[in-house]
Amino acid sequence: MSYEFLLPLVILCLVITLCLTWLIFTIMYVLDKYTNFGQDKKQQREKDKRVQNYEDDLPIHSKNLDSFSAPTIETSFGDKRIGTVYKNEQK
Repeated sequence: MSYEFLLPLVILCLVITLCLTWLIFTIMYVLDKYTNFGQDKKQQREKDKRVQNYEDDLPIHSKNLDSFSAPTIETSFGDKRIGTVYKNEQK
C-alpha cells in the first residue's frame, strides 16, 4: 500500500479544520457582539449609547465661575464658634 497520498490528506484536513474553527469563532463573535444572541445586548447598547452621547443637563461653561462667593461655613463646638464664618450676599 502506498502512503504518498497520506501527507497531503493530513495537511488538507488540518487546513479545513483551521478554516472551520476560524469561521465558527468569527460567526460566534459577530453574533455575540452585534445581536441579542444569548444576552441582553439591547439594554447594554442603550446604556453605552447614553454614556457616549452624554448631554450635560447643567451646563456651567456658559456661567462665570468667578462671580460665585464663598458659602456660609459655620462650625461650632458647644457655645463657641471655631473657624471663620463667611456670609453670602443677599440677593
